[in-house]
Amino acid sequence: MPTCKKCGATSLESSKFCPSCGASLRFTPEEPPALPPDEEPITRSAPLNDLIGRPLPPKAPNQSRTGAPMLPVILGGAALLLGAVILFFLITCNQESRAEAENTLARLDSIDQSLELINRRLEQTDGKVAALQSETQVMKEHMGLTEAELKRAQALARQLQQEQARNVSLLTQQISAKADAEKVDTLKQEAETKIAGVSEDVDEVREEIRSGQEELSKTKEELARLGVLINEQGTMIATNASGLEELRRRGERDYLPFDIRKKQRMTVAGISLELRKADVKKQYADFRLYIDDRVMEQKQVYVNRPVTFYAGRNRMLYEVVINEVRKDQMLGYVSTPKAGTTAVSAR
Repeated sequence: MPTCKKCGATSLESSKFCPSCGASLRFTPEEPPALPPDEEPITRSAPLNDLIGRPLPPKAPNQSRTGAPMLPVILGGAALLLGAVILFFLITCNQESRAEAENTLARLDSIDQSLELINRRLEQTDGKVAALQSETQVMKEHMGLTEAELKRAQALARQLQQEQARNVSLLTQQISAKADAEKVDTLKQEAETKIAGVSEDVDEVREEIRSGQEELSKTKEELARLGVLINEQGTMIATNASGLEELRRRGERDYLPFDIRKKQRMTVAGISLELRKADVKKQYADFRLYIDDRVMEQKQVYVNRPVTFYAGRNRMLYEVVINEVRKDQMLGYVSTPKAGTTAVSAR
């Protein structure tokens, strides 16, 4: 280790200045001693003689290659390696986060599709419930049975069942208490008489039901003659212009006709219809319904088959019926509640 000539302190071999006094640690070659004045300098003719006669300058101390200068290199390499590991970890985490985000978006899309399917099934269920309610109403109206008459018939049937149960119970008790054959026969006759009376009442109820069915059949025939068809759901459908007029005359709903060409959109009672396909041979059509910012695709809708749905702020029941399918054309009407009637426009 070099020693400072000024203060005598020791320092590292790589140091250029003394850490104590700050003096330079570089070694300067000593000047050759001056010759006495009486001696003349020896003239050398060759540079080799000059080098031989002049003392060699001191050598600068060699710095160790394995000492302190290697420490920053090692630390820098370690820092680079640590940075590479951290960068790889961040890239891996970013890729995993991105994959997880994509999976989450896929799940959300699947949930949206499931909700859309549930909404469609709910709409179909609402239509079926409305059809059942319409069928019940039509049956009540055309059979001529009021709600009070139905309740009376049900009460009579329950009363007859209770009377019959009481008679059987009384007969069993009396038979077990008395073994007299004559009294047993009397009780049997009384029971048979009461049972016969019950049978007569049941026959009367059956006769009333049969009469109601005959009246319903006559009503259906009369409506068919007027151009009105009652489908399996109990809904009255107009099959021609006279049937449409008959439904209007009843005044229960509004009926607005339409005549739509292919690729033409027509607005009827606030509902837009667009014909997509018309099959004249099989008498069905494909069309679109634009309802409250929704689009409903209707495939293979045959003539006189109503398409029911709920629309409007109050979710009222609407019906679309096709009466005739022509080449690139369909004719029919839209059935709406009284409050939901609007103008008809074509675009």
